[in-house]
Amino acid sequence: MDDVKNLYQEGLVAFASGNIELANDLLARVIEAGGASAEVFANSGVINRELGNFEIARDLLKIAIDRVPDNSDFYYNLALVYGDLGEFIFAENNYQVAISINPDMTTAYNNLGNIRKNNKDFEGALSCYRQAIKIDPNYIAAYKNLADLYETTGDHTAAKSTYNKAIYLRADIGLRIREALVLPVIVDSKEQILECRNQLISKLDNLMSEDLIVEDPINEVGATNFLLPYHGLDDKEIQLKISEMYLKVCPFLSFEAPHVRSWMAGLEGGIPRIGFVSSFFHTHTISLLNKSLINGLPKARFEVFIFSFSEVEDSHSQGFKTGGLKFISLPKRIDEARQRIAEAELDILYFTDIGMEPLTYFLGFARLAPVQCVTWGHPVTTGLPNIDYFVSSHLIEPENAQESYSEKLLKLNSLPSCVTKPNEFQNILKHERSDGQRIFCPQSLFKYHPDFDKILGKILRALPDASIQIIDGSHPAWSDLLKTRMLKQTYDVSDRIEILPRQNKKEIADLMRTADVILDTPHFSGGMTTFESLAAGTPVVTLPGKFMRSRVSFGIYKQMNVMECVSKNPEDYIEITKRLCLDITFSKMVKEKIKEGHRNIFDNRTAIDHHAKFFEKVMFEQ
Repeated sequence: MDDVKNLYQEGLVAFASGNIELANDLLARVIEAGGASAEVFANSGVINRELGNFEIARDLLKIAIDRVPDNSDFYYNLALVYGDLGEFIFAENNYQVAISINPDMTTAYNNLGNIRKNNKDFEGALSCYRQAIKIDPNYIAAYKNLADLYETTGDHTAAKSTYNKAIYLRADIGLRIREALVLPVIVDSKEQILECRNQLISKLDNLMSEDLIVEDPINEVGATNFLLPYHGLDDKEIQLKISEMYLKVCPFLSFEAPHVRSWMAGLEGGIPRIGFVSSFFHTHTISLLNKSLINGLPKARFEVFIFSFSEVEDSHSQGFKTGGLKFISLPKRIDEARQRIAEAELDILYFTDIGMEPLTYFLGFARLAPVQCVTWGHPVTTGLPNIDYFVSSHLIEPENAQESYSEKLLKLNSLPSCVTKPNEFQNILKHERSDGQRIFCPQSLFKYHPDFDKILGKILRALPDASIQIIDGSHPAWSDLLKTRMLKQTYDVSDRIEILPRQNKKEIADLMRTADVILDTPHFSGGMTTFESLAAGTPVVTLPGKFMRSRVSFGIYKQMNVMECVSKNPEDYIEITKRLCLDITFSKMVKEKIKEGHRNIFDNRTAIDHHAKFFEKVMFEQ
């Protein structure tokens, strides 16, 4: 018996000192000897979780609970394991049991809040975080998660305040950066846009003036400046400043793959090795925009790799895995992901998007291939020094466009994407005109710039029988914020702006098909949404602006040779919308031209051919 006790103590000491394999072996021997306590099974479960043996950990913790059913720590650790397994209902249940046994378990409240936030139960998450902070007013993790929740729900003032409370409790550099990057999801006015941007610049300058260090930006910051491009202004200088700040506080981001140092343009031999990287190689807009390009590159001329951060398993992710290409899953640690990509010794690394989430953004700081490109997945310059080319198009870029990019701007003669006609619209024989004047704007609510409010008000005044339908945001508070702002410009017609609940793919397709007109958002136009709307045969009224991100629908129309719905100014935008609703002959003519133009924008290999020529040419130019 004493020998078994000694083995157990040695196992705990080994675990505490980081020798997890030895600890696991010692506790397994204790269990094999028979008569092990519930605590031994529970600690063995914790150790197996550390080793990634999640099923074994689950079973061991269940045994511990069967023997001692009133130990809150056992339920808490089992909940962690269920979280690792992706079985979040069981995780939530076990956190709740742990709390019922120990109502002061702050970590259980915090983790339960995270599950509820991911399930979009924002009120439930808010309650959990607040309770954790009530129990322990110094609990940094709960403040951070509460601030993130406020940020998600669009309350950027509360988010900043909560981040600052956490910073007051602990001088955390990652939290300072995160607080600096907080922007409103729904901006109240153009004046607020300028104020937020000036505050951001000032805080970045302050951060760079100090000697600060961030070791793990994914976990310490865990966000990008995603909302910045929706302001309708030139983002280049701010993007460069953010990049410069990160390189100063986190030298870890500067990494060069060994093969890059010895790479010689045009003298490597063999066919070019091209890698595509994203977190969205599943059912997502990024996948829809890039799948045909990735799968369509000639296999005899290119060796193609797909590097994916996504853990989503669906038909699209399976399509990437079974398409005869080299599919490599990336770990969600930047150092490990960089090493995995470096091992492929690529000639060209192609980011389908940078700025939509932290993993690819921070990955983009490294030099993992001699040539590195990004395209319009998030249509704004990255500001990253190791991204060489931004792949765009003559069709969508304005004059002097290079001035807004830190990368060298590559303007293809076609649209940069080869898009397959969506299945929902493959067999549309004729357009279904609505009984009234139904106008639909399917864009995400954060695309609704304050300038758009006045346009919507004028459209409804010009069309007394019309209604405008928009889709609810990811959080209900977004719609409330937008409605409050829009009332200033639409007070007399606001009853004809209908905010529909979130829709599934089929429901969105039906709304697109039966609308008389679809409105594109100024300053940040539709991309895949415009392709889908035109596939439905419905005219999209667009207003191209100063930057590429406002000109994508314009470029699609140019490739179709259909220009009737491209407006010159807000007044023209209103007039085109009015005419499409009232002039049946004009509306029918436009729809026929759109249908005829489908062949120019769907399954058009031109983008693939242009990419292939660029890839081969750039191999000799570096």
